[in-house]
Amino acid sequence: MDVQGLEAFWWIAQTGSFNRAAERLFLTQPSVTARIQALEKELGVQLFERRPRGVRLTDAGRALLPHAERVLQDIKRARQAMIDLQTASGGTLSVGSALTTSAYLLPDILLRFKRSYPNVEVLVHTGRSHQVQQLVLEDTVQVGLVHAPLPSHAEIVSYPLSEEPILLVVPPDHPIARRSEVTLDELAQESFITTDRASGYWALVEQWWASQGFVPHITMELDSIEAAKRMVLCGLGLTMLPYSTVKSEIELSQVVAVPLANSDGLKRQNILIHRRGKIWSGTARAFLRVLEEM
Repeated sequence: MDVQGLEAFWWIAQTGSFNRAAERLFLTQPSVTARIQALEKELGVQLFERRPRGVRLTDAGRALLPHAERVLQDIKRARQAMIDLQTASGGTLSVGSALTTSAYLLPDILLRFKRSYPNVEVLVHTGRSHQVQQLVLEDTVQVGLVHAPLPSHAEIVSYPLSEEPILLVVPPDHPIARRSEVTLDELAQESFITTDRASGYWALVEQWWASQGFVPHITMELDSIEAAKRMVLCGLGLTMLPYSTVKSEIELSQVVAVPLANSDGLKRQNILIHRRGKIWSGTARAFLRVLEEM
């Protein structure tokens, strides 16, 4: 069924006149007549009774009118949704996020985004970096915020966002807390607390330890960064954490980050990924601009 025919039908029903409907549609009266004739032919019914002073809906026309109104409203909403999506004045943004990113970095990113684009609905899916990569490949999310290294994939494009050091975190009253630098050899007898050993950042820690010939004395294996921080706060051991995950506690002097010798390269890279060939909506482009400004 032709939308232009429905639109002409609706305006004639509202104005009671082919001529006035033509004026509203910026068409000639013969063009409007042709659209109605084509619609009536398609439906096999007559929609209007022609009268000396205008037209009146037939029973078939009255039956069609509410359906035509719904179709035209749906089309109007669809057009507006496309405008909103391209201008970021509305629509939906779907973001995939690695677990630690969603907890420690994403809230501030989304706060800035919502301040500039308050009418955009944001959907967040979380998981490990390789799981977020799969969400991107499936188009479940438009972009992913994950950590390197990530398994390479021909359909994934990645961009570096930031780097953050992985820190040795100790209680404030620990004997090394005021040191300007410590070596791994000095930590051989210290109790270490691990966080989620399946996480990408902990793999970096273990690789660095191995490259330095260091075998830590691990007394607790936890699956949560927050749990590890609590243990350190209670003086039950030391741990290694990305800066973003412990920034607040350092600023509040609840824990201390002690510089480690030869650890300049011990950093985690935060990256943005998307599917190759992705056609960006306005909302996604707006999100990228917010990231670039941070």
